Amino acid sequence: MRTGLRVAGLFVSLLVLVFWLFSGPNLGWTKTSVPYTVKDSVTELETQVYEDRFVPGVDFLAVGIAFAGIVAASSFLIRGSRK
Repeated sequence: MRTGLRVAGLFVSLLVLVFWLFSGPNLGWTKTSVPYTVKDSVTELETQVYEDRFVPGVDFLAVGIAFAGIVAASSFLIRGSRK
């Protein structure tokens, strides 16, 4: 049980880190919409349009690793079997 919690904590931390890296690591806060510039073909004016997209930031990474740390640290609350 203790080893299982430690492995689960490691697995969760790796999962969060890989998700953060492969979904476009953002060194700022988590964003739910991303602006991009569109140029009008007639007037040639540039405007910003927001696209609904989830971009995880360092707060997402910190909370995920903190949760994994809590899972792994909870293994120290369980007593091992005495033989």
